[in-house]
Amino acid sequence: MDEIYYKKILVGIRVRTLKKGSVPITRDEEPLQLLGLKHPKGHYFVPHRHTPMKRVSNQLQECLVVRKGKVKVDIYAPGDIKFKSVILKEGELFILLNGGYGIHVLEDAELFELKNGPFLGNDKVLI
Repeated sequence: MDEIYYKKILVGIRVRTLKKGSVPITRDEEPLQLLGLKHPKGHYFVPHRHTPMKRVSNQLQECLVVRKGKVKVDIYAPGDIKFKSVILKEGELFILLNGGYGIHVLEDAELFELKNGPFLGNDKVLI
């Protein structure tokens, strides 16, 4: 796991491999929660649900998961400053906590994009 900072702001996290067990990747206070789950055959996750409660967030966060192919992600700090690029390959992911990003498809690719909702219309701001 690589934490990517701009100055002292945690902008994103790149995950290449998972540690054994159920391991939080994002901090508890982040709007988009991400856990790594790596367990051996036969492991059982106890059935559970979460109590409904109002959760308020003023920030949208996004997670890219590369299913196939290869992409380059340009990372922009708050203030729309491009400061870093990372290459993601099959099975890797990147979670954007602050700022923005652009994606270059380097090989035919399939990606999943996860983000907190609900979707409230087109709030996308081009950088």
